[in-house]
Amino acid sequence: MEMPALRSLQYIVETSLKDVDDFSDIDTVDQFQTAARRYKLYERMYVLAAYLGTHAPNAHGPVKRAYERLVEKSLTPASVGFWRWERLWGRFSTDCDPVARDNVMVTGFLLKGVALYTALTGDARYTQPGALRFRVAEGREYAYDLHSMDEAVVRQWASNPWCLFPCEPGWIYTMCNLQGRIGQTVYDRTFGTARAQDTARRFEASLDANFTEPDGSPLTIRSEPTGFTVPGLCGAINVLAVSMLCRGHLDHVARRCYAVFREENVRLDAATGDVELVGLVGADKIDPGNYKSSDAFLYGQLAVVAGEFGDEAVRVACVNHLKRTVGTVTLPSGATRLRGVSDLVHSLFTRAQFIGFEDWKTVIEKGPPKTTLDGPILSAVPYPGVLVAKAWSHTSADLDLVLYPSDRNGVFELGVEKLQPRGHYRISPDQTVVADEEGRVEFSVTIEGRTEVKITPVS
Repeated sequence: MEMPALRSLQYIVETSLKDVDDFSDIDTVDQFQTAARRYKLYERMYVLAAYLGTHAPNAHGPVKRAYERLVEKSLTPASVGFWRWERLWGRFSTDCDPVARDNVMVTGFLLKGVALYTALTGDARYTQPGALRFRVAEGREYAYDLHSMDEAVVRQWASNPWCLFPCEPGWIYTMCNLQGRIGQTVYDRTFGTARAQDTARRFEASLDANFTEPDGSPLTIRSEPTGFTVPGLCGAINVLAVSMLCRGHLDHVARRCYAVFREENVRLDAATGDVELVGLVGADKIDPGNYKSSDAFLYGQLAVVAGEFGDEAVRVACVNHLKRTVGTVTLPSGATRLRGVSDLVHSLFTRAQFIGFEDWKTVIEKGPPKTTLDGPILSAVPYPGVLVAKAWSHTSADLDLVLYPSDRNGVFELGVEKLQPRGHYRISPDQTVVADEEGRVEFSVTIEGRTEVKITPVS
């Protein structure tokens, strides 16, 4: 990873680490539609998952803590309190359990976020009974864990006549269900189950028959009791979103959607490297994170999808377009954020700067190699004093790091865990250390600009 991407990621990490009730850096308009703060928390989780899965599976420390804080924030009344009102006017019920029925706009997204965390870190904390405590309101707390939440989601896919099940009571959204399918795919891979396969044929058949237009474009929404849809609710933005949301489990749909969007809506000037989006209507020209008129979200989304499909010229063009038309602001810490757009757009912009061909598909289907999960972990790093561009174990015994100073060059203290107890290790360029009885070691390293640090066992 290069410094611009690390600076954008730094903003997400350092603001996510704020107190659990501090949402000052999450723009808030309402809690019922696309600008709800929960979606910004989920999207941040996916950015951190992409970073861990593609560049730094062996770096925990601040990034892992930030991920955990995002999960914690997503369970508070500020994030899920809306559900008591949705249940009241949608089902005429005061039972506001946010998992048991409907609400895939929470369970689908969170299943994805928590399953990715578990798979990428090897930390099973969210599998413990009651680890996910949804605090809907004072005195309204509902205890779940990754397994029980997953069971509730799978049960509803199996029992709903549409297979896809509702977000708001009575309204089925395609994209929310697809978020859940990604989570289910990761869950099955992690725990050796086949729950996604149990409903796979029925899900795809319903997606094709009930939630796809004759021209192959996905439908956004359908009424559960009546089958009514809302024509033209979303245009190209929906096609582009589904091309990413089907990655890793319905890849033929993902490829079709991107091919359609690329042909119908993207104009790339090969001579100048500039990109223009055409044929946009309605919601395509709105930032869904704040409802303001803007095409920045679509350019950010396209940058991510183009990177995933190896369309590098389009990815670079979109990133440059956002830098030029939106611009960034630099915080005192050195972190950067896109100016004047929603947190959703900044998350897309961050991810777009480091995503490569089939990165997300690999994170979903396989995850990083087993050597990384079994290998040493960079567990202590001054933050934001040191930015981690790479943390990778190639042999399960070594650790390959690429580090940058956030501000000034200097000597920094690092900590590594999961080494061989009492094992001897060489730290490039010229240090030798001995791990303690628990396989931990602390050491100092000089970081000047881009700095490679390699930790290898001494035979």
